[in-house]
Amino acid sequence: MKLFHKIFICFVVLFGIAFQVAGYLLISFSYEKVVEQEKRFAVQEFQHNKYIMLSVLYSDSGMAVDNKIDFNGYADNFSVPVAIYGTDGSCIYSNLSVPFEPVGLDEIEDSYVAYQINRTATESYILVSGLVSQNEAEMYLVTERDVSSVVNSENSMISYFQKIYLLIICFGFPVILLLSNLLVHSINKVSKAAKRIAEGRYTERIETSSKDEIGELAANFNHMAENIEENMAELSNQAQQKEEFAANFAHELKTPLTSVIGYADMLYQKNLPRAQVKKAAEYILNEGMRLEALSLKLMDLFVMDKQVFSLEEMSVREIFENLKQGIEPICASCGVQFHMKVEDGRIKVDYDLFKSIILNLVDNSIKADCKDIWIAGDAKGGIYRICLEDNGKGIPPEELGRITEAFYMVDKSRARKLHGAGLGMALVSKVIDIHGARMKIESDGKNGTKITLSFMQKGENER
Repeated sequence: MKLFHKIFICFVVLFGIAFQVAGYLLISFSYEKVVEQEKRFAVQEFQHNKYIMLSVLYSDSGMAVDNKIDFNGYADNFSVPVAIYGTDGSCIYSNLSVPFEPVGLDEIEDSYVAYQINRTATESYILVSGLVSQNEAEMYLVTERDVSSVVNSENSMISYFQKIYLLIICFGFPVILLLSNLLVHSINKVSKAAKRIAEGRYTERIETSSKDEIGELAANFNHMAENIEENMAELSNQAQQKEEFAANFAHELKTPLTSVIGYADMLYQKNLPRAQVKKAAEYILNEGMRLEALSLKLMDLFVMDKQVFSLEEMSVREIFENLKQGIEPICASCGVQFHMKVEDGRIKVDYDLFKSIILNLVDNSIKADCKDIWIAGDAKGGIYRICLEDNGKGIPPEELGRITEAFYMVDKSRARKLHGAGLGMALVSKVIDIHGARMKIESDGKNGTKITLSFMQKGENER
């Protein structure tokens, strides 16, 4: 069953029950008020006829004691039909329209009256009974009041109410139908939009000006759709990057392997002069070294995606003093001057991974034909900044956003000559993320490159 049908049926049932209950309570309240009023009138009539009865007993006091008064002669004196019973329950006189059972009359005290409503097929009466005593004479008086009009009025009200009820239900159905449709309309809009998103239309949105719960639902749906669109765009970008990664990886393997196989086959098939053999062997050695570097870099990248590293709080100055011993010989062998000025501070790092960051950045600077490399470190507030700067060729500004992509190389021919695979900066970016640090790269493509690493510094109170 659809939500529209559920809402429509609930509205009809609730409306019908509520209207019936309200009508029943209203008619019952009105009837009770009228009956109470009729009871007061009946008591007044009883008191009036009681005085008449007392006067009769007073005038014939002797005969009253023996219950020998002939009340037929006084019947015209009573204003309503009455019945008179003796103390033994015997009927002395009665001109009531309905039968009366004198049960419990002996329990009525002198100052109290009792009510009884008797009904016939077409009429209803209120019977009021009470004790009448005069001197030594005691009798029970019962008076009758016709309330048939009240009962008939109640029946007329019930009949009239049922007609109104049916009329309102007939006119209410279209209104309930319209209200149900209005309530479900916005939900249908959300459902249709969700269906279109499921079909791949991720730009779908719901336009609504409502400020109620339906409006909040639409707003939340739009927010969800935006997140889905962003996630799909990100997944699409990641898929494209994986395709590029696979293509670049295949290219990086195909070119050297083709050459290696060619040179190896040439060495195997022909007797070549020593100079050519040496040249072929050198090429095979260089390409083998590049493939080895590529495999190691790929292994590092995959390991970082799959492992959780434990970071240890260390002194920055001590780290760089150890690194300096390995960096200076490399720079000296390439004719590069190495300059270092590092203030002390404490950061949380994995030493081996941090070392890979610095060595990769230094290696990139050397490959950029720089003459000098400067490394500086300083603490400002809770941030420790490490700045590595060179005066090499630099990076074109339009290339800055891509240099952390796997296999991306600014100068591909030179990178291959130096056994590069384009994974150095991708590795650095991964390690930076593991440390929760930030990296900023600045270059105009002419006057070298400046890379700033920002780490959260640990103060004395956190040691």
